[in-house]
Amino acid sequence: MDEQLAINEGDISFEILFHQNPHPMWIVAVDTMRFLQVNEAAIKHYGYSYQDFMSITLADIRPKAEHRSMRQLLKNIKHNETVNKNITHIKKDGTLIRVQITSYRIMFHNKACRMTLINDVTEQSIKDQKISEAWKRVHQTLESITDGFITINKQWRISYWNKEAENTFSISKQKAINKLFWKVCPHGKAHELYKNLNHAMNTGERSTFEIYLEHYDKWLCITVYPGPSGLTIYFQDITGQKIDEEQIKLKNKHLDEIAYINSHIIRKPIANILGIVNALEDDLTGYEYFEKALKMLKTSAEELDQNLMTINNRVEQANTMAASRKKRVSS
Repeated sequence: MDEQLAINEGDISFEILFHQNPHPMWIVAVDTMRFLQVNEAAIKHYGYSYQDFMSITLADIRPKAEHRSMRQLLKNIKHNETVNKNITHIKKDGTLIRVQITSYRIMFHNKACRMTLINDVTEQSIKDQKISEAWKRVHQTLESITDGFITINKQWRISYWNKEAENTFSISKQKAINKLFWKVCPHGKAHELYKNLNHAMNTGERSTFEIYLEHYDKWLCITVYPGPSGLTIYFQDITGQKIDEEQIKLKNKHLDEIAYINSHIIRKPIANILGIVNALEDDLTGYEYFEKALKMLKTSAEELDQNLMTINNRVEQANTMAASRKKRVSS
């Protein structure tokens, strides 16, 4: 066996390092997995008395489902100098906790042992899990909505590209992410698209506009939300609606405004945005990055809700006029 650190319980350094350490620590025999020494912090944190610890093994504080991996870990680390790993422990009352262990190879009472420092990361693990689940819900929503959704950083590189963006530009997410937006959407600085996006990036002003992209032969209705990290862009491919509008204008001028509003507002994904707001409002308090996104989505949802009320009123007026005309004709 290679030379290794020998621990003497009488050393003042051991008293400070081990017994006065605010984090739980213990010494375990490698061959038997039995506790040979534990500090006061471990006793308080795990709920076992000193005598309890001396009568159990590492297996007793690990879930049974992890016993095989635990034995394999002990086998693998027997001759390793230092090991860092996140695992699950069980307190005396049965509470499962997630901990980060740092284990050192030592000699203690002439036995090959491991001295382990434990850091309880349960709370952080829960927070990380909540963030992961919240982002998963956001991702699923952004991938399912009928709007294109793109985010661009301050360097004009694409950081998010949803499925509708893939469909609209015929470019996969893999090919778009981290690419310069102007390489993916090749329209020069003289184009209105550049002028609008650059204005939003420089001024921080939100804007909504329609634009024709010659390269793709498509009309898009774009809403741009500037933020500290760049631009968030929602867009709809309204090429079909544009064609329909021309046909509608020829058939009935009185419904032009209704058709315009219906094409550009009522089809907005109100349900999707409200779904995001409802799902995340209680979960993400205190997470600044997500709170900003939530605020933006909530503002958009409220605006769309107001627009929908306007549409409903105008449609009702149009239907009343149409019914009145029909009655006069039938008379």
